[in-house]
Amino acid sequence: MSVSKQVVLAEFDVTALVGLKVTVCDAAYEKIDEDGEATIEVPDLRPLLASAAVARCLMPVRLRGGELRAMRKIMRLTLTGLAERLGEKTAPETISRWETEAQPIGGFAEKVIRLLVCDELHKEATGVSYDSSLIARIRIADPWITNKAFKVPVITFHRVKMREQSGAVIDVYNDNGHKAA
Repeated sequence: MSVSKQVVLAEFDVTALVGLKVTVCDAAYEKIDEDGEATIEVPDLRPLLASAAVARCLMPVRLRGGELRAMRKIMRLTLTGLAERLGEKTAPETISRWETEAQPIGGFAEKVIRLLVCDELHKEATGVSYDSSLIARIRIADPWITNKAFKVPVITFHRVKMREQSGAVIDVYNDNGHKAA
């Protein structure tokens, strides 16, 4: 397939790819081939996944089951793998109940999960500022208690250039919308 036209999309919803509510700006490409067939490509998907998981963990809004499932998959863990990482008191069946929302995640367990996700993924999420003390200090709200229709805010990333300590310039997904280079 040869590409006859490629357009950078100003905004594209990648929720279906990521498993979390995420939009990217100036990052997805619509490619149109000679036959007029269009495909959408999102470059650097792995850093985007990591950035989305870290950014969501830093939001002070209770995690939902589907979000936990998405983060587990982003970390490439099975239910058993995540249970092992959380310690011997956590069974895979418990995580399954959290993911299906048959059982709420306890406050302490949620903070441990957030810490685990961020510690595991923050190095791949170069454009998202993270420090473990942010998780320690986070006060998690549960807006669904008073508003059953509450929707988690969409995380918006801009693909920008960032200068590494080595001096190299790399593309990163930045949730602040700032130029990082």
